[in-house]
Amino acid sequence: MSAPIQPNSIRPNSIQPELHTLPSGLKVLIEADSAAQTIAAGVFVATGARDEAPEQLGASHFLEHLMFKGSDQVSAAELNQRLDALGGHANAFTSDEHTVYHAAALPEQQRELLATLAVLLTPALRPDEINTERGVILEEIEMYADQPDTRLIDALRAQYWGDHPLGHLILGTPHTVSTLDAVTLRQNFMARYGTPQVTLVACGKLDVPALFDQAAELSAQWPSRAAFARAYPLHTPKSALSVQTDAQLLRSQVALCSPGLSTHDPLRLAAQVLADIIGGENGRLYWTLLDTGLCDSADLSHLDYDGAGTFEGGFSCDPTRTQQVLDTFRAVLQEVQQRGVTHQEVQRSARKLAVSSVLHAETPQGRLFSLGMNYLSRQEVLSSSQSVKRYLEITPQDVQAVLDRRPFEVLSITALGPIPILE
Repeated sequence: MSAPIQPNSIRPNSIQPELHTLPSGLKVLIEADSAAQTIAAGVFVATGARDEAPEQLGASHFLEHLMFKGSDQVSAAELNQRLDALGGHANAFTSDEHTVYHAAALPEQQRELLATLAVLLTPALRPDEINTERGVILEEIEMYADQPDTRLIDALRAQYWGDHPLGHLILGTPHTVSTLDAVTLRQNFMARYGTPQVTLVACGKLDVPALFDQAAELSAQWPSRAAFARAYPLHTPKSALSVQTDAQLLRSQVALCSPGLSTHDPLRLAAQVLADIIGGENGRLYWTLLDTGLCDSADLSHLDYDGAGTFEGGFSCDPTRTQQVLDTFRAVLQEVQQRGVTHQEVQRSARKLAVSSVLHAETPQGRLFSLGMNYLSRQEVLSSSQSVKRYLEITPQDVQAVLDRRPFEVLSITALGPIPILE
């Protein structure tokens, strides 16, 4: 059995994060670092597009927009002025399973930072602002509809997931967004934003006692309903191939998807290593497709979800070479499936992922996301050192165990561009 990689010079911060649950039900996850020069905090909510009813697609993303319109006591203008006055980066995002609101500031602004984030969890949801923001979101949907890569990925995921909730469009559709009203949005907020779903994450040079006192005071006003039950319908992946012809495009774009591992699978990180070996920088696809000039981009990554996962990738090339590149891409996947990977490949990719993890953790804001998302997805509280150690302990046998599940025997393919019929 091959020995795991030794940490050697990779020496990340070994501060152990702490998790606490307040009387309100709010979970508070902190990583205090007295050597840091900034602080970062975020409200991590365990809900996203997959938790929406089909006729209410886009509700999670709509709510994310409306949180920045203020509360009954704080107007939209005042809230955004307060966020801007913090001086750091403040923003939010919605994904399939999560919604996150985050900001960074100087340590002496801790109280203002938490108070401003807290306003987001008491939204007014004013009807006039809902109607205004509806127009903004409809424009956003149209903007992404003009982008070939977005159209391609949406088509791929619709083909792969079908009616499964992981196939939901995060932005929703023009129809569903147009029909979401104040009553429906408030029902979604009350059902999915209760304190059992929310984790306040903070990193950096923190005043920890003051943070807990303020979080307890602020969260007492937030909804505290029981956690909602997420649906886990069965999904049977099937191979498929579809082509969307668009003569106005000059390049062919092709996306591919195959079954992966869920976020709770013990081999999840080994699947990440496998994806990097195949489709990462200097991976097998690079040397087979890019270095030879067959295409201008080619990649593969692993996406893990609650109860499911996928390997997802694709390429872009001259239309006349689409079939050749697709055949070569398939051949790379089959070669790995049949012959496995080498110890050197596993070592190289595991180290790359470990170093990437360290780089993200070097600032409080970068650490905020790795700490918060790992807890939100897997209910794990890991130090940066523990996260790095997990990557460095991955062996070729772990990667082979992923391949033993035969992930690349099912392949869903979607192509877009001035493409002839593919096979």
